[in-house]
Amino acid sequence: MKKFISQNGLIIISALFLLPLSCTKDKVKDTTGKEVISQLIKVSGEDVNSTTKTTLNGRATSWVAGTDKVGIFSSAARTAAGGGGSAVVNTQFAAASSGARSNFNGTMYWGAVGTSHTFYSYYPYTAGASAATDVPVSLPSAQIQSAANNCNHIGAIDFIVANPVTVTSPTSPGTTSGVNFTYNHLFTVLEFHVKGTGNLKAINLQSNEPLAFSSGKIDITQPTPASGVPYTIVNQAGLSHLVATKLTAPAALNTDTDTKVYMVINPCVPTDKCIIGFQVDSDWKYIEKIVPAEGFKRGVKYIVEVNADDAIKTTVSDMSGNTYNTVTIGTQVWMAKNLITTKLNDNTDLSTDIAISWSRLTTPAWTYFYDWKNYVYLNTCGMIYNWTAVNSGKLCPTGWHIPTDTEWTTLINYLGGTDFAGRKIKELGTATWYAESGATNETGFTSLGGGFYDTSFNYYKISTIWWSSSEASSTNANVVFQTWEDNKLKIISQPKEKRGNYVRCIKD
Repeated sequence: MKKFISQNGLIIISALFLLPLSCTKDKVKDTTGKEVISQLIKVSGEDVNSTTKTTLNGRATSWVAGTDKVGIFSSAARTAAGGGGSAVVNTQFAAASSGARSNFNGTMYWGAVGTSHTFYSYYPYTAGASAATDVPVSLPSAQIQSAANNCNHIGAIDFIVANPVTVTSPTSPGTTSGVNFTYNHLFTVLEFHVKGTGNLKAINLQSNEPLAFSSGKIDITQPTPASGVPYTIVNQAGLSHLVATKLTAPAALNTDTDTKVYMVINPCVPTDKCIIGFQVDSDWKYIEKIVPAEGFKRGVKYIVEVNADDAIKTTVSDMSGNTYNTVTIGTQVWMAKNLITTKLNDNTDLSTDIAISWSRLTTPAWTYFYDWKNYVYLNTCGMIYNWTAVNSGKLCPTGWHIPTDTEWTTLINYLGGTDFAGRKIKELGTATWYAESGATNETGFTSLGGGFYDTSFNYYKISTIWWSSSEASSTNANVVFQTWEDNKLKIISQPKEKRGNYVRCIKD
């Protein structure tokens, strides 16, 4: 089994963003009696430990003109000449040209002459950062790469923080003086070198430590941590243990030549092997990898060498002869689609009836969603089952079962919690959902908007409900609910009687 190969400091960039010093004005006095000069501040920056900023071209990096923007803070610098305006709060500077070095366009002025000015900077610029101590930061769990070997997507994900810089403002007009920033990376890059056969559509990485988060805040005034040591990020929400890179154009794998796929993750030290999932053609298959002893260090690029043909695909069959692909999500193995069996696992036939009479059945029963408007059964999303079938303990294939509340909660938490997990299991597009709402399906779980039955068939393409095997009370059972319009995945309670929901089996 091959191990992750750590390569540190492979890529070095210098990013200079200079403010033209076109003219100066005479000195004026501010209300404190200190002199100020109407001089633009010259700014330069470099990243001596870069692995990702901002696009990767082989082992060189470059800024992208007009696209890459940094934010700068300084309580002493000013937004207007002659000491006017206000302190510099999240002022935007944009790259003027593409390349390893670039001028940056932006405006800020020195404050009082001969005084200490401290500057803070970060990339990428985010509107709404009200203080250098409270800058928004996130790392998406769903990342999109346009094609094999293309790493342009990393530029939008990469987050860098400059070492705080303190300088003394010039004492006279026309003096050449400025600020030089050295940037440090917040995250870690993985470069997968994949061999094998088939068409590679996506890769996901899974860990027992969080790899991504939907939102958080960083204080960019904090002391720069030692090399490889993470920055402190607070108020993190949507912590996900799974990150996926999807290829917009599937890549034809080769047994001799590497296909490169890039992923950005949160630095961490997993305490167990990581799982790598490959979506090859239409199926997901998985392999385990040992992580470096030091884990994934901040600001380092790791090369992951792997053969997708060594990954394992598993299936399971029910008593009706249907075969299901499976997906691995953390420690759990799930069917990749809803159950469609007409038999219990002891080969007993389930009951069924016409739509108008189905709810009267007291034996284990199934049906398809019935479209009352068009008088047709819809079988795209799987079969709907009553509580009696669920409670029989025999609905799923032998070695599999209907998940409990605890198991559903484990899935939800692994993917970032109730508010974020839904999008990560939802089918993309509008084939079975009313409208697109940010679905990524990075897990391969592929939830479908199949509606449900509650004395009648309702909400096809609007929502879906799966049974849990956990009872809420003598009359109610818990179920898992999802709608088209948000990314939530919620456990709720509903009556057992005269209800029908879908079933997704999980491996024992």
